[in-house]
Amino acid sequence: MTKLSIGISGYGVAVPRLRIKKDEYAKAWGSFQASGVSEKAVMGFDEDILTFASKVSKRALASVPLEPGKVTRFALASTSAPYVEKVLSGTIVSSIGMPDGAFVSDHTTSSRAGTEALMAGVEHVLANPSGCALVAAADAPKASMWSSLEHGLGAGAAGFVLSHDDLVAEFEGHATYVCEHFGERFRPRDDELIRDLNVKKYAQSSFIGATVKAARSLLEKIGTKQEDYAHVVIQQPDARLPRAIARKLGFTDTHLASSSIAGELGDLGAASTLVGLAAALDAAKMGDRILVISYGSGAASDAMSFKIVGERKADPGLRSEVDRKQYIDYIQYLKLKGAIK
Repeated sequence: MTKLSIGISGYGVAVPRLRIKKDEYAKAWGSFQASGVSEKAVMGFDEDILTFASKVSKRALASVPLEPGKVTRFALASTSAPYVEKVLSGTIVSSIGMPDGAFVSDHTTSSRAGTEALMAGVEHVLANPSGCALVAAADAPKASMWSSLEHGLGAGAAGFVLSHDDLVAEFEGHATYVCEHFGERFRPRDDELIRDLNVKKYAQSSFIGATVKAARSLLEKIGTKQEDYAHVVIQQPDARLPRAIARKLGFTDTHLASSSIAGELGDLGAASTLVGLAAALDAAKMGDRILVISYGSGAASDAMSFKIVGERKADPGLRSEVDRKQYIDYIQYLKLKGAIK
């Protein structure tokens, strides 16, 4: 019996037009604490994660193309949802015309939520050969304007169609590493702002340890080696930490080049790895392999492997979204964040 391939049939990406440069922070605070980030994307007054999740969902479907009515599974990922208790997926399902009988889920508790939602889609299609999953990750993490943690937080979104048909990238396997690591990047129930203990070495030790273990577990599980991969996507809380992880795994800056987005967009939270994956897909050629490694504080990491089997690209691609921008100053930024009226 022939085994059905499963993977990405289409994808879409979106980035807010507004940007703020690190120089604006330096003028206001005397410093900027996000390593390697030169500017970041900022959502406008009429934008939030639901509008962006809807946009990338439509773009992902259009890239196949696939009618919304064919979707049997939808998964949404974000750490900055506008509601604590509400079926957020219902808004997206209604806005783009998906069936009201499609199974939906919201993934919201950590920056790992993007790959969590992607695996939910993969598992659905594996269990339902005639099924089709749509996954959207949209995020704009928030922290106190008085915290250095806030400096690097950006915004962006990506969407993916998963199925057995007309694949762009075949899914090859995944692995997860999970442990207890309290105190780094958390958000209490009654607070809309993320926090941490501001002990970078403590947080980075968990980040590096979990991602390296998940990645090594995946490579051993599916029998691949570092030299088999052309592109590596790693969770990007800043532009420097992924390079440290890549080096420990035996990869170089060349492997990271296509997916390095934090320097221009900032930390995209739950959308970080999925926007990075979209960037890698834009650049990848037939036969290339892509390794994706996410991270969520607390702590857990997912590693996933894809192989390029089709040449269809997103339209618009990530680069055109990145280049479409308008700069704002720090006062405008404070107003957008609701810090001043």
